[in-house]
Amino acid sequence: MIEVTPYHRKDIEYLSYGKLHHFRNNNTKRSAHTFVTLQGAYGYRCFTNQVFKQDVLVPNKSIHFVEDLAEIWVNGLG
Repeated sequence: MIEVTPYHRKDIEYLSYGKLHHFRNNNTKRSAHTFVTLQGAYGYRCFTNQVFKQDVLVPNKSIHFVEDLAEIWVNGLG
């Protein structure tokens, strides 16, 4: 089950540092940073025009699945 929060999650261990990724699309003005929580679940943080919009947590899925979702969001398809 995907969990969307309109505020910054407090349980994030890594936010696009080192092994995680950052996605950006200049046409949509959207960007996303992948993250992992202290419990090991992956998600991504969404921005439009560099303004925070939401955190999306996708538990029980791989980082590759979450990266695909983040890229879809950045490209304005989700």
